[in-house]
Amino acid sequence: MTKYQKTSIFIAITVLIFFLVLSLITNQWGFLLWSFLPVFIVLMTTFSTKIDKKNTGR
Repeated sequence: MTKYQKTSIFIAITVLIFFLVLSLITNQWGFLLWSFLPVFIVLMTTFSTKIDKKNTGR
């Protein structure tokens, strides 16, 4: 797993925890439910991209 993927997972978990806390405080579960789709899309994009190590420009 690359550093980019680890960072994306950490951010996704942090965002979900933030919206969970927000939903618990406000008692409006729409915040948490609407956050699932964007986080899922970010994670799928993270793991579906192929990193080309030969052509990194270095």
